[in-house]
Parts: sequence; structure tokens; C-alpha cells
Amino acid sequence: MSVATANKNRIAYLHVLVMFILMFGTGYLPPFGQISVLGMKVLGVFLGLLYGWIFIDLLWPSLFGFMALGLSGYTTITGALATGFGNATLLLTLIVSVFAEGLNRIGVNRAIAYWLLSRKFFIGKPWFLITGICIAAIIMGVAGGGFAAIFLLWNVVINMAELNGYAKGHRLLNMLMAFILYGVMTGGSIVPFQGGVILYGGFFTQAMGLPLQSAPFFALGLLYIFATILVMILVTRFIFKIDASYFTTTAELCEEYAQKEVNQYQKVGLILLVVYFAGLLLPEVFPQLPLMAFLKSLGVLGFSILYMVVFVVWRTPEGKPVLNLLDAFHGIPWPVIILLAVTFPLAAAMESSEVGIMTTVNLALTPILSQLGVTALIIIATITIGILTQFLHNVVMGALFIPFLAPLTANLGGNPHTLFFMIYLVLCCAYATPAGSMMAGLLFGNKDVPVKDSYLFGWLFLIVTIIILICLMPLCNLLFTF
Repeated sequence: MSVATANKNRIAYLHVLVMFILMFGTGYLPPFGQISVLGMKVLGVFLGLLYGWIFIDLLWPSLFGFMALGLSGYTTITGALATGFGNATLLLTLIVSVFAEGLNRIGVNRAIAYWLLSRKFFIGKPWFLITGICIAAIIMGVAGGGFAAIFLLWNVVINMAELNGYAKGHRLLNMLMAFILYGVMTGGSIVPFQGGVILYGGFFTQAMGLPLQSAPFFALGLLYIFATILVMILVTRFIFKIDASYFTTTAELCEEYAQKEVNQYQKVGLILLVVYFAGLLLPEVFPQLPLMAFLKSLGVLGFSILYMVVFVVWRTPEGKPVLNLLDAFHGIPWPVIILLAVTFPLAAAMESSEVGIMTTVNLALTPILSQLGVTALIIIATITIGILTQFLHNVVMGALFIPFLAPLTANLGGNPHTLFFMIYLVLCCAYATPAGSMMAGLLFGNKDVPVKDSYLFGWLFLIVTIIILICLMPLCNLLFTF
């Protein structure tokens, strides 16, 4: 074993030791504020988990957290597991993850990309083409394209850049790769029926007892991402003055993409995706119409299952299902699922009156934050969390701040839905450093993209996001009812 490996192992063991000390040692410290003896033990589990998430891993510390919480005396290990894995939000996240992977397996996202890139409108219009590619990224993200959509569009722009004489590493190409990443991932993040909103929305719903308002959330989300991408394109064109004069498509390329076969399964998949969105949004917009109550009762779970069943039952000429459901289950992000599961019993413990943790936090911070005013509170929280999430895991940040800030905003007379919308989207904007998110690593780890450009466009995305969100605050307060 090399010296470097030995040192790395020692550091890893030290992190595990610190996590265990926090989990099981904090309970021996004297209580303070309104926190009880039991509360100190629960606080230890929370601090240990937080440390483990940041410095060790998401998966096994979360799983170990069930045992630590069960040993605290607040609940049993079985009770903690039952609370976590029996939560409706967790089950919804599981099914939606499978649904998103199913869309990729069917090839719905590829059909969208090929159609857009075959438009002759973009010939000889570089910045219109760039805008079109960014729009395609957003649409494919909304359609659940995920990583497959990112890699597909990256390959498209690399090929187009090479044909037009742009070498790998050129700032125009770096910009496009960054914007595609942001567009696809944010496009998927603004859909109320996809995993991101359901994951973070679980923290909000558990804290407030309020469901998310899907229709205004989706409409405002679309407005946010299109406005953000448009502003970034304008900044890169007129302030950064990136040369895109030779980046254009040709009649031959348009014809090539037009010839890409969109099979019958993808066509039906696109049609059913429209039905899927309509079935979920219509009951929110027109609840008084006939059948709306039935559609609402189906919800995300019902529509996602029905969509997949169509392609599981449908057989290819070879006698195989169009969608292999077992393959679709490979898309479940288990580390995030386990993390989410443990946050439910942990949040319930921390909010318990017999534990006293949140009571102490509220008593300490409410007088300070209430002096700011609710608008200033939301803006400061958005900026602060946006910066912190570039260095700390965004799911962890959501689990920490959303359950605390949403009730505080409501108590101060503000709209908690507006706060959630802004905090959620700034948490999804974790691309400014390699530590921001796993998705940021796609760009920072790409050998063809200079690290300085990854930083440049990541921080630009964050700054523009914060500005756009602040501008959208009045509209959020108007559309979100509370």
C-alpha cells in the first residue's frame, strides 16, 4: 500500500470516528435552551448524519442513521425504518425515478432532439441556433431526458463545432456544454411530477402540512429557466463577446437529423407524455370540470404507472415488451432515496415538543429574522443558501433549511410557497464548484472543458438565477395562494 493510500485511509477512518462521536457522544453533553436530555441524543444523530453526508457518503451514513435514531430512545430501529420507508413522498420518488428512466429507454428525448435540430430555420443564424439548442435542452429536461439528453446534445454540438472549425476547448463550445447541462437538469427540476420537486417538496409538506401548487409552480418554473437561459445567452454574446459567427448548421446536417428514424414507440411516447402532463395539470387549473376529480385521484403515481404499463404490455415484433420494467428500475438513485428516507423520522424527532430542538432554534432566531421583514428574509435566505450549496450537498441543505424557513416565513406573514420556490431553484443551481453537485462534476470532470470556464459559467448561472428569482417574487406571491 502506498503512503498516499495509507494517509487517505487514515483520513477516512478519522471521518467515521468523528461521525460516531457526534452521534453517540452529544447525548452526554448538558442540555441547553428548551432541548431535553432526549433532545441532546437526537441532536447528536442529526450532527453525526450531517457530518457523514458532507465528509463520507450519502448512502451508508443514512442507513446507519436509522439505527442511531432507534438507539436514541425517541423511537425503535424498526419504527424509524417504517416511518422513513412508509412515507408517501418516498414512494412517489421511487416511482417517478423509474418513470423517468422508462422515458429514456423508450427514446422520447432523442425524438425531441432530432426534430429540433432538423429545422432549416437555424441555417446561417448562429445565435438563433444556440438559443434553439438551449430550448431543446430545456424541453428534453422537462421530458425526463436526464443524463442521456445531456450526452446526446453534447455530442451534437461537438460534431457541429468541428464541422465549423471550432476546436475542443473553445469558449463557445464550453458555453454550450454548460448551458445544455443547466437546461436539461433544470428542465427536469421544474416539473412538479418529477423526482426533484417531490424530494424537496417532501421537506416542505412535512413542515407546513400543505401540498405544492403544481400549476403555478410549473408555469413559474418555465418562466424562470427560459428567462435565465436567455439572459445568460445575452451576457455571453454582448458582454463576454464570444465569437459564434461560424457556428451554424447546414442543409446537409438538417437533412441528416431529419432522416433520423423516430419509431412508432417514440411517437406514441410523445403523445402520451402530453396526455400525462395534461392529466396532472388540468385538475389544478379547472377543478370544476367533469372527470377532474378522477384525474386528480390518479395523481403522479397513477399516471406514471399507467404510462409505463402501456409500454410493458405493448410487444415488439420479436415478442419482447417495448419497455423492460426491470431495466427502468435501474434508474433509482438509491443514495438519495435512503437519505430522503432517514430525514422523515429525523425531522419528526427534531420537531417533537419533547425533544425541543426546533423550539430552541425558533426562539433564538425568530426575533432576529423577524426584524428583517419577510421580503428581506426570503432574499437573504436565497442568496445565502445559493452560495452555501456550491460547497455543501444541496439535498442536505434542503433538509436543513426548508423545514425551518417555511414555517418562519408563514409566521411572519409571508407566502411559504414563494420561499420554497426560490430556495428550491437556487438549491438546484449547484454548478459553480466541483463540490456543488454530482451534475457539476460532469462539467468540471470533462477533460475538454477548461476548469476556469466551468467556474465562469457556473457562477454566472447562480448570479443570474438569484436575480431572476428576486424579480419573480411579486409574481410568485400573486400566483401562489396562501
